[in-house]
Amino acid sequence: MQPTKYYDEFLRYYNLAKDQQGKTNLGWQDPATSTVDPLMNNVYLYDVVERSYAGFSQIIHDCFYGSSSDHPYYEKMQNQKPWKERSIIINCWDTQRKRYGLEEWLYIFMVHRITGSAINYATIPSGYHNSVLFDLWQGNTIEEMADIIYSYEKPLFTSVGYQIAAFPKLPENLAASGIKPGKYWMKHILPGMIREFTSFIDGKQHSFREMMSWLENWSKTNGYRVYWFHYAAFLADIADWFPHLIHKESMFFYGSNAVECISYLAEKPVGMNQHAFLDSVMMQAEKDTGGLAYNLEDVACDFIRWVENYVQPTKHYAHLDRDTLWSTSNIKDHPKGRQEAMLRLGLVESFNEVNKHPSDYWVLEQNNMSVDEYKQRVSEIDWTQKFEPKTRETSVQLEDFMV
Repeated sequence: MQPTKYYDEFLRYYNLAKDQQGKTNLGWQDPATSTVDPLMNNVYLYDVVERSYAGFSQIIHDCFYGSSSDHPYYEKMQNQKPWKERSIIINCWDTQRKRYGLEEWLYIFMVHRITGSAINYATIPSGYHNSVLFDLWQGNTIEEMADIIYSYEKPLFTSVGYQIAAFPKLPENLAASGIKPGKYWMKHILPGMIREFTSFIDGKQHSFREMMSWLENWSKTNGYRVYWFHYAAFLADIADWFPHLIHKESMFFYGSNAVECISYLAEKPVGMNQHAFLDSVMMQAEKDTGGLAYNLEDVACDFIRWVENYVQPTKHYAHLDRDTLWSTSNIKDHPKGRQEAMLRLGLVESFNEVNKHPSDYWVLEQNNMSVDEYKQRVSEIDWTQKFEPKTRETSVQLEDFMV
């Protein structure tokens, strides 16, 4: 593997995030002073190196463990008042969770993932948004849970920072019924798929890719789209909550976003297969961090968000000054996202006047600038000179919330 400058930063980011995971995610230290990194201290996203502790999995812990001392946040909850959302879920699921077998839990995992994993990166906490899990505990069987979903009148999908599945069209006789394709899929298609998948597992341990191969074949055989992104998250759930059924050390998967993120970390040798290249980067990262590929794939995605200074600039993060809040990334010429160099070069007057995170090459495209030209101009910046951004005038206040 030929590492790039991004790889060294990735290792540094990993150590920062691991420290943050212990201090503020699992622990109860004040995030505002927990690291040397301002972005990490202000945005609840860069605080995990194990995906089960990420925002998109928080609610699953509450459903699966309830008030049990096995809950990874049990000690934190004894020392700090939990989020009201967490308290609600634990109270509802505490008497129900032990009634479910593997089939029911797999159904719950898949429903959670294909509906958007309850993620809204603009809110604190981020992983309880538009989730049917607030009511799904009332079903004792897959069929009863499917009926709850089918008649559910509250929002159950979210794509604020995540993505939902692209469900197949409804049968012609239901096209005008008003029922959503996702609800139909979860009631009439998903139960059978989960039961067949459970039979395939048969209590044995499989690799991530063996399980994905089954899901791929089942989807194609039955004429459905392969939900790669959601299936991968679903299989990671099995690794986290039923680890005896999956080889956690086996190689994981690479969606388009993960491919981009991991590709920053090393130079791909000429003629090398893309999949083999990505695996080689992950295996090296495993050696250097002690982590596992299925977690590191997610860390790589968070890492690039960190390099790009990602923050969703609404709701609980609307008070942040995006002209002064930066990560400690040493990669100054990264051409995507929100960068201090873009302000210094006058490519943006103020990021506070942009009502979204400027993802990808948005800033460069607004200036008709090439990546090469941008990097050349960044190389000419005198970083020893203090930069004073435009004074922000705002009355936005941080909403009250429990952390």
